[in-house]
Amino acid sequence: MNTYNSKFQRPIQIVLSAIMFSFIACERGSVVPLNSWGYMKAKVNGRDWQKTYSNAYQTVRGSTTKPDFANCFIKSIYIYSMLQDSEGVLQQILGFGKIPPKPGRYKVIPYNETTCKDSLSVNASLETFIDEDIFRDRYDLLPLEENYLQLNEYQENGSMEVKGTFSVSFVLRSKRYPNSYEDTLRFTNGRFHTKIVIPVKRHL
Repeated sequence: MNTYNSKFQRPIQIVLSAIMFSFIACERGSVVPLNSWGYMKAKVNGRDWQKTYSNAYQTVRGSTTKPDFANCFIKSIYIYSMLQDSEGVLQQILGFGKIPPKPGRYKVIPYNETTCKDSLSVNASLETFIDEDIFRDRYDLLPLEENYLQLNEYQENGSMEVKGTFSVSFVLRSKRYPNSYEDTLRFTNGRFHTKIVIPVKRHL
């Protein structure tokens, strides 16, 4: 095992998770999404993923990470979409991390295969929840599929918009609930258009 890579795998995941949950904390208990811009659309096993829940809504946004941990990181983009049900309860998060800030087609690999200086691959994760912050089904990337993300546009200055396409597949790691989703979830014809959004703190 490469101890150098493993040394920084966990910090990378921690930083990306912190970014994601800082936004979630701002929205908890609110039915109207805050700081959402654009869309992330895909077919999941032939169905419209973004319409999984009736009378619900989707929150989409991006953020950036700067070099850190003794300059191990390269600068990268993180985009994700949160699906909430009709009562505003968080149900799913689909996210892509460590996206190089320049157009290109990148292979998507699992987090446990990432290296801190790898600039030719992207990470993807799918998380499902019960009652916003309790994990439900746990999914891993299915490595034998053609998993990729195509970054078509990134405006580093100005509007900070991010645009591209993707295709990823996930397999259920362990089934814990009787109403779990399918064992394999294939996201095809994926498209996203969002921008880097800075979270706004809510005031009493």
